[in-house]
Amino acid sequence: MPYISGIILIPFFTIYLTPQQFGVNALFYSMMVFFQVLAGFGMDYFIGVYYYEYKDKKQQLRELMGTVLLLSLVIGLFLIIFMGLAGPFAFRLLWPEITGLSFFPFGIITLITAIFTAGFKSYTGLLINQQRVEKFFWMNILNFVLTIGTTFLLLHLFPFTLYGPILGRLIPMTVSFLLTVIFISQEFGLTFKTELLRPLLSFCIPIVVYSILVWVVNNIDRFVITHFIPDTTYVGVFDIAVKITLFIDLIQMGLMNTINPKIFRIWKDQNLRESSLEVNRYYNGFTALTILIIPVILISVPYLLPIVIKKTIYYQALLYLPLLCLGFATRGWFYMFMSPIYYFKKTKVLPKIFLFSAIFQIICSVLLIKYFGIMGAVWANFLVKPIQALVVYSESRKIFRFEFNRWKIVYLPVIFILIGVVCEIITTQNTRLYFNILQLMISLLLVFFAYRNELIPLLRKRFTL
Repeated sequence: MPYISGIILIPFFTIYLTPQQFGVNALFYSMMVFFQVLAGFGMDYFIGVYYYEYKDKKQQLRELMGTVLLLSLVIGLFLIIFMGLAGPFAFRLLWPEITGLSFFPFGIITLITAIFTAGFKSYTGLLINQQRVEKFFWMNILNFVLTIGTTFLLLHLFPFTLYGPILGRLIPMTVSFLLTVIFISQEFGLTFKTELLRPLLSFCIPIVVYSILVWVVNNIDRFVITHFIPDTTYVGVFDIAVKITLFIDLIQMGLMNTINPKIFRIWKDQNLRESSLEVNRYYNGFTALTILIIPVILISVPYLLPIVIKKTIYYQALLYLPLLCLGFATRGWFYMFMSPIYYFKKTKVLPKIFLFSAIFQIICSVLLIKYFGIMGAVWANFLVKPIQALVVYSESRKIFRFEFNRWKIVYLPVIFILIGVVCEIITTQNTRLYFNILQLMISLLLVFFAYRNELIPLLRKRFTL
């Protein structure tokens, strides 16, 4: 829901912010994600894994959650003090030419919002693992409604300033964080066990380094753009294209949040260290659904975008959308290879894995943006996703034996991507719709071919009845 609220608010941002302010807001949002990584300290991952170890040991679980909450508060306080001293100098040094990108007041507000968001994310992640879906739902609905309402009101009261988007993130997250503290303290107490610090730090420090590298992969392109193209309007256009692809990302994350607890339970109950047909079916379905969703997005967005965004400068985002979407076709590989690393607590390899991806992303972004502008950022974003997955596989196979249907997992998305790239090369503005429809038809045929052994008996049974 926090992601969806951000997408819903985009039309209002384009109305009540200048294109330059829209780009600056995108930069502040990326900074918030970075600060959230530091404040969260990987404890949402820690809770997700260790919950299954302690879920039947109530006292140990209380001690674990109390320690996590208190440590989160200490880390957040440290970040506020440190950045309060170093932040103004860092902002002046890094972005002296960008109007509106200053540490006071919007930088410090963004930092506080990130700290509160980290705590909220850790708690809602716990609710998922506890299978308490109703409370998870209502916590997110509350944050969603407050975010939409508060931001909309502030945009009206303070048009063409950043108070709307910046305070619109802080106020709802403050409420959500206070509720998080209340619920955790009521359910688990505030016991701090120093004995838990060693396993917590051992698990979380690699996660933090890994998450920073992931942030580099996902966000550094916006800051590279500001280096070569100081006009933040271009950052905003690129950010809109990326945010449209969040529809795919949201569906994928929702699927993985749903199936990962089931997969972990299967591995635990059957004591597995290798692939199984039961688990592989989850990833097969994930891949098939993804390559069907992408062409639907490409067909529908050009018709929906002008309805919600009236400023034509933002329509340039449609040029970047196809390649950005195609990158998600390989995301099933990433999730499949990453799950054993989390489950078997081999998080120490994550910095090693993503260091290569981050270096690749930085080099690609710098070189491609320098010579090809925004389209260079698009290609860098597209190329890094399969690279990520392959690097993860190189480490994950050391602790887990993978066996899967190559047609369903590998060849299906690769063929789909190749067709998409070819279509993008030969298409024109006038023929883009026809090629997108062609991609959808080919996707349906590819899925049918890959799953014909499952689908044909079902169809025969259906028509027989």
